[in-house]
Amino acid sequence: MQGRGTLQFPSGAQYEGEFKDNMYHGLGKYIFPDGSVYKGCFCNDRLEGEGTFTDAQGLSWTGDFHGEVALALKLLHNVYMDGPEIITLKSNS
Repeated sequence: MQGRGTLQFPSGAQYEGEFKDNMYHGLGKYIFPDGSVYKGCFCNDRLEGEGTFTDAQGLSWTGDFHGEVALALKLLHNVYMDGPEIITLKSNS
């Protein structure tokens, strides 16, 4: 598959975005079976580059993703309903 498209899985997961050589490649959105969503860059079927991950509870994390590794993400949330708060998380390594 080349270009833009949508791929739905029996698990309920769905990818919508750009493909190259039958792989997620470019900008896209992946919806996980639990309702979590990743929007951003993909490279060869992997999360790669700038993106935003929103978990099933609605918390949104933004930053640079590299496969399953995403160091120093920023958590965007609204704790006191006054406006968005940004927290920078750092790796312990």
